[in-house]
Formats: sequence, C-alpha cells, structure tokens
Amino acid sequence: MKQLPAATVRLLSSSQIITSVVSVVKELIENSLDAGATSVEVKLENYGFDKIEVRDNGEGIKAVDVPVMAVKYYTSKINSHEDLENLTTYGFRGEALGSICNVAEVVVTTRTAADDFSTQYVLDGSGHILSQKPSHLGQGTTVTALKLFKNLPVRKQFYSTAKKCKDELKNVQDLLISYGVLKPGTRIVFVHNKAVIWQKSRVPDHRMALMSVLGTAVMGNMMSVQHHCEESQI
Repeated sequence: MKQLPAATVRLLSSSQIITSVVSVVKELIENSLDAGATSVEVKLENYGFDKIEVRDNGEGIKAVDVPVMAVKYYTSKINSHEDLENLTTYGFRGEALGSICNVAEVVVTTRTAADDFSTQYVLDGSGHILSQKPSHLGQGTTVTALKLFKNLPVRKQFYSTAKKCKDELKNVQDLLISYGVLKPGTRIVFVHNKAVIWQKSRVPDHRMALMSVLGTAVMGNMMSVQHHCEESQI
C-alpha cells in the first residue's frame, strides 16, 4: 500500500463520512470483494449500533501493509488519478477504514496464505494500531466495528425509533441482495442478533443468482437479453 500523492488526494477525496450502519457494511463488503472473497458473513448486534462484523475468506492484509491499512489515503488500488481509467476495484480512495475508525471502535483480524496464524489489531480513532495479539481465525479478514456513533450522539439519535432501526436492517439486506446478484460465486450470510436474516450460497452464474434471490416465480416472467456495445462506455 502506498500513500496517494497530495494532488491526487485533492482530486479524489470525498471527505467521506459514515452516516449509517448500511454505509459501514457497504465499505467493508466492498473491501472483502476487492480482496477476492468467495464467502462474506455480515453480523450485526442491536441493529449494528453495538457491533458490526464483516468476515471474509479473501487474501488478507499483508504484514507490510498492516501499519497503514486504516490510515487515510493509503491504498493498494491506484497510484494516481489517471489509474481511474482502468479501475477494477470498488474501493480506491483509501478512506473507508479510516472513516469507520472516526465513528466506532475498530478491531481488524487478518491472515494471508503466507502467514502461520492470524493477528488481531485494535485501532485508534485515526486508524493507527493501539495493540495486537495472535488470533485463531483462518485466512481472510474480519473487521469489527463496536459502539457505532458513540462519540456522535446526534447521529445516533436519528435511529431512536424502532421503525428507523428496522428500516436500516432492511437497507442492509437490500444492499447484500444487490451484491448477491452481482457476485454469483460469492456466498453471503446476514445475521442479526444471532438469527440468520438472509443468505445466498455460491452459484455458477447471474441467472442462478437471480433465481436464488428473486425465486422461480419471478424468474419465470423474466427474459434474458444480451447487448454488445462497440463504444465501451457502458
């Protein structure tokens, strides 16, 4: 991972702020997919305000990258804004984990194929490592965000009603369903307070992914259309 040049940061930075549970889940899921995960588990406790955990079986974070994995504007995805022309990843600004550290207590456990064991890192509010210890998890990365918005009572107040909390749960499920269709070969499990809310197993293609998400009745009314555009703008 390299730090983006200041000029590139000025062009790309979104001064990203985390405003909801679903925005945390989105950033973490995209990190998992970028890491080549074929299995992603999302676990929430108390609608995500007590705990959000996203566990994947991706390639893990290399030891050399760990010190800056959550420091803003460090990324392995691009070196300059010109690289956006050939972007193949969801994330590229190097802001996601750092932004989550601003609003929650973050713990990252990771292991690559080259590591003998996984390591758990506790991060501070600016994404720097406070402590680390060995862990028992397999290859991949698990990011846990605890006490979301503990330092932002006004933002937490927005979710003071049961309806808003349930709406947020539905938003997370809708997001995961979207990725379930986009990524047929990825298993996705969504758990809230230890109860499985939604899950999708690995399937070979988009048709099967749509079938597992929408059901056979809906698929019976759908038609497959292919369109090839010479101008590769789409």
